[in-house]
Amino acid sequence: MRNYKLLLSSFAVLLTFNSFAQKDLKEYESYIDQAVKDFELPGLAISIVHNDEVKYQEAFGFENEPKKTPLKTESIFGIASLSKAFTATSVAMLVDDGKLDWDDKVQKHLKGFTLSDEYVASQLTIEDLLCHRSGFGTFDGDLLWYGTDFTREEIVQKFSKYEMTYDFRTDYGYQNIMFIIAGEVVEEVSGMTWDAFVEQRIFKPLAMSNSYTSISQYTKKTSIAMPHVKGELDDLRNYDNSGGAAALSSNVEDLSKWIKFWLNNGIVGEDTLLNAGTHRKLLTLHTSIPPSSFDRRNGIEFKGYAQGWFLMDYDGDKVAHHGGGLPGFISKIFLVPSQNLGGIILTNGETSLPTALMYKSIDEFKENDLETDWAATYLDYKKRYEAYLAKKVEDREAKRDASLKSNIEQDLLVGTYLDKVYGEAEVRKEGGDLVFSMIGSKEIFTSKMTHWQQNTYEIEFKDKFLPKGYLTFNVNANGEVVNLKVDLPNPDFHFYKLDFIRQN
Repeated sequence: MRNYKLLLSSFAVLLTFNSFAQKDLKEYESYIDQAVKDFELPGLAISIVHNDEVKYQEAFGFENEPKKTPLKTESIFGIASLSKAFTATSVAMLVDDGKLDWDDKVQKHLKGFTLSDEYVASQLTIEDLLCHRSGFGTFDGDLLWYGTDFTREEIVQKFSKYEMTYDFRTDYGYQNIMFIIAGEVVEEVSGMTWDAFVEQRIFKPLAMSNSYTSISQYTKKTSIAMPHVKGELDDLRNYDNSGGAAALSSNVEDLSKWIKFWLNNGIVGEDTLLNAGTHRKLLTLHTSIPPSSFDRRNGIEFKGYAQGWFLMDYDGDKVAHHGGGLPGFISKIFLVPSQNLGGIILTNGETSLPTALMYKSIDEFKENDLETDWAATYLDYKKRYEAYLAKKVEDREAKRDASLKSNIEQDLLVGTYLDKVYGEAEVRKEGGDLVFSMIGSKEIFTSKMTHWQQNTYEIEFKDKFLPKGYLTFNVNANGEVVNLKVDLPNPDFHFYKLDFIRQN
């Protein structure tokens, strides 16, 4: 009888524990639901893996907000730079296969590969490609793939003329182009495209049956989370040419399997897909990044980049994480190996909520009693940043003097211009208007030119992801147009580095 009472008592405790767990889960879900509303996101999907189980998985909002199509956990999102860990893993598998070595020079495998600095080109290794220490600045060269019709091979060739920002291996510079190059190495060494390699060596063994290397693989049955740019429904965009940097798309169900793969040290079932040492190397610090004041306030003492993953400490644990961002899609993936915890947050809008929910989720599933309201913190940053941008626009408007007329006749502006890296742009007349186009990406980078002041014209590209910009034409002593410069302030693309020289 005494044992029977003990069993009943234990059962009661278990029921009480489960009720508390369920209550906490409901509070967590309510928190996310409110945050999605506060950030005015079209939709968000989230999945949390803990102790090799999916502990929480849910979708909020809509795939298509105007149509009110409900978002589902199987809805497919562009995952942008979350693709980088797949590329790093592909390279690592080839190292395990004995077909590559981390210290191999890129030139050993890509014949004809070069850079603006021939010495750096000769010394750049496979490892260098994957840890953002190449000597190029953050986002250098991204206008070569964004919205262009350039192939991956053409992008690598064009980038060979791009000037370096830092000394080789001295500074962190987040580099998409290097991951495109890494994808080309995978193709050359494996004998199959980067796309096919990812599908056969990663998607297939992990049973990631709803993950894609191209939107061209979608069918009528595919549940697609449509991108929303600046709160408005946008078209799906093809990023195939970004390859190993940003081309993949997936959902939280499949990416939960990817998280399990990492938390299980590269093992899936009975299969070891990554050797233990290789797995450790991919999650080992290679390039340090100084913690920000925000980091230090929140107890983060170290930050850096491994290979396909960012690293930091948080609440005494090592955290591997990565964000992904493209027009209409922002995502976040994270791993806390010591806690056997990981998560994926995908959104079809453009806010910092995925990062806020990373911190919130770690606190929640570690049962931290912390007072930080991460969603509120990031929402405050969002509002302040938006106010800052609006003030910059106001200041520019205030400084404008429209009475300053151009001293160049409009007909003299018409012609072809050439940037040594990007390629051609043109100014043409359509009716009575001047129109500017960057030829490689003319579908999105085309705009009517409106006189601003002096020899500067305002432009507004078809791509609503970007703000308004300005073209300034320069003349020589003979009054001949020699070049044009693009002033389009934004945090993602370096228009200011373009120098379009007049050709005719």
